[in-house]
Amino acid sequence: LFLKMVAQIENVNQIEPLPDIDFNIRAGNTLVGYATYEEAERAITGTLDFDNTMRRIRESAEDIEALFGQFHLQQLVFRGDVTPAAKRELQGKLHELGGELNRYLAREYQVDSHNEEGYQRWLASHKPFHWFIEFYGILKNDGFDVIIGNPPYVEYSKVKKEYTIANYETEDCGNLHAFVFERSCQLLRERGWKSMIVPHSAYCTDRMSSLQKLFHNFKSIGWVHTYGIRPTKLFLGAELSLAIYIIQHGIQASPTLYTSHYHRWHERFRTHLFSTLFHTNSTQISFPNSIPKIHSGIEKSVWKKINQYTVLGTHLQNRHASFIIYVHNSGYWIRAMDFVPYFWNERDGETISPEIKCLYLTTELDAVTVMSALNSSMFYWWFIIMSTCRTVSLREIRNFPIGLDCMETALKQRLNSVSTDLMTDLRRHAQRRETYYRATGRVVFDEFSPRNSKPIMDKIDRILAEHYGFTDEELDFIINYDIKYRMGLGND
Repeated sequence: LFLKMVAQIENVNQIEPLPDIDFNIRAGNTLVGYATYEEAERAITGTLDFDNTMRRIRESAEDIEALFGQFHLQQLVFRGDVTPAAKRELQGKLHELGGELNRYLAREYQVDSHNEEGYQRWLASHKPFHWFIEFYGILKNDGFDVIIGNPPYVEYSKVKKEYTIANYETEDCGNLHAFVFERSCQLLRERGWKSMIVPHSAYCTDRMSSLQKLFHNFKSIGWVHTYGIRPTKLFLGAELSLAIYIIQHGIQASPTLYTSHYHRWHERFRTHLFSTLFHTNSTQISFPNSIPKIHSGIEKSVWKKINQYTVLGTHLQNRHASFIIYVHNSGYWIRAMDFVPYFWNERDGETISPEIKCLYLTTELDAVTVMSALNSSMFYWWFIIMSTCRTVSLREIRNFPIGLDCMETALKQRLNSVSTDLMTDLRRHAQRRETYYRATGRVVFDEFSPRNSKPIMDKIDRILAEHYGFTDEELDFIINYDIKYRMGLGND
């Protein structure tokens, strides 16, 4: 950091005496330790001398904060030297108070602090960090004004052998970035601002429901924008779709949320990515465990119109139903077919690909209608705004508003006719491919090229537009949604 500071000057004569920044950077485990005075108070309540203990801890923390104040004044106002003795005194007091709190914390982890070997092993693995003494003055005044970060995207199961967390509402999310979000909420003051870059799945999966609940309850206003990994990605080399959120903490009756669309871009456009962001107020658009990735008035209008209809899940049957649809997605396309795509491997022979999802319906006309809708750009838009944008799941399929029960029979019959043409066209453009997987050996499968059938899919969208009551502008938006990347345009 010293070198980075020096690198900013243009002339050597501009160099000033650099301040001692030993206490500006603190190291420890963000997730383990007492974040606030109240948290420590609750933990120590069980001791016999509770009142005296907390008073002594508070007084020690105030002494440390006073030393910090003198330390900063000496450097920044009086321009004096900070003596090694002064630094040792401050470090010693921090170490002493931190050590006492560590022993209280160890008790919560069922670690005997009198067993020195076990206790030291626990300290080394958990690295407790007590925010309320390290930043006592800040947290005494309600917390930080601004928190920014890029938390670790690591499954909790991968670190549990090293350390564990305690008393987190988001523990069921199973990922460290969710715990960091919760911890940072404890550290931010009212009307403070917080922004982090996290996996996109934080805002579109049932698994992250407790994180999303905390997100909505914590903010007074917020922005969420999401980024894909094709054609390129935010972090080159990291195959992970990401989201950036910015929120202001506050409790109010009507919190506001702004969202953007799912960003795709070519590498040459990177420098313009953030300067061309668009948001829309999507506060009134709600969906269980998802923040829809929309950014325009047209999308809000489409959302409002389709959500008047019953969802597809209410019409699906169990495995004993007569008619089956086979659904699969790859890249920018979702395919629904009335035939089983060819798939063979050395281990199992000819079978159904494990990536295929089977849907069951009771009548042929309804099955074809559903199959048509799942091939449409309408459903592709729904899939993108609601999901992880990688693999279509039954969650997105079941919750798709289709209104099968009130769709006119004449429209279903027209979809039937178009779907016959689509199935023929998909087969015509299919190519037999071969690859190898260690688990199953040689694999032979049919590869489809749905982009070649886009004109037929557009006919399906036009029929669905009549059903939903779309305007010409709304239909045009749906048909051309993500068209540049779906059709492979502009890849040069």
